[in-house]
Amino acid sequence: MKILNLAGSKAGSPLKISNKTATEAEIVIYAGIGQDFWGDGSMISAKNFSDELKKIPETVNTLHIRMNSPGGDVFDGIAIYNRLKQHKAKKIVYIDGLAASIASIIALAGDEVVMGEGALFMIHLPWTMAWGNRMEIENTVGRLMDVEEQMIGIYSKRTRMERSEIRSLLEAETWMSAEEAIEKGFVDSQAEETMPIAASAIDSRWINKKPKAYFSETKAAQEKISELKKKVEARLARK
Repeated sequence: MKILNLAGSKAGSPLKISNKTATEAEIVIYAGIGQDFWGDGSMISAKNFSDELKKIPETVNTLHIRMNSPGGDVFDGIAIYNRLKQHKAKKIVYIDGLAASIASIIALAGDEVVMGEGALFMIHLPWTMAWGNRMEIENTVGRLMDVEEQMIGIYSKRTRMERSEIRSLLEAETWMSAEEAIEKGFVDSQAEETMPIAASAIDSRWINKKPKAYFSETKAAQEKISELKKKVEARLARK
């Protein structure tokens, strides 16, 4: 089983925005969300995202957004979500590997959300580190609760689920396959004939629970090869 490292130096540029045609553009978000303090390209900040988004021509009316992210900084994620929501183009989000934590919020900026085969969608309570006296700790808890309420509002608006039900899913750190995410209303459909991305970014420190099994890159490739071989053999048998 191969665990992919989403650092830009190993997985290519973490943010790519390219024009496919005069009216369509593609945004690739394959990294964590937040300031790139280490300078290794492993994170995408809200400022970086906003600066690149401004470069998209006015003629573009459809954005294809491809995601594989473990999440990261809440406020950078919320800013990216809002920048996408406010963009005039139709937005189609494709979850190619993982949309976890605040990345799951960014995914919901799409007018349409599509999950790839073997992809995962995860939501959980926001968390932080704190120190100081009891007043400072209480203030931190208060800010966490404020963030939690905002996240619940976004999830609830999308899914039409009750806030109490969303809160229970956050408290449980809920991992969802495409089928489960569609059933709950987070995602609209599942992509067909896609290559699953292997166990992406599971080593992120803000993820507490990990699925017990992952669909590895090797297994995905083997299954596709086997499927193609069977199709060729069936076609030859008919001749």
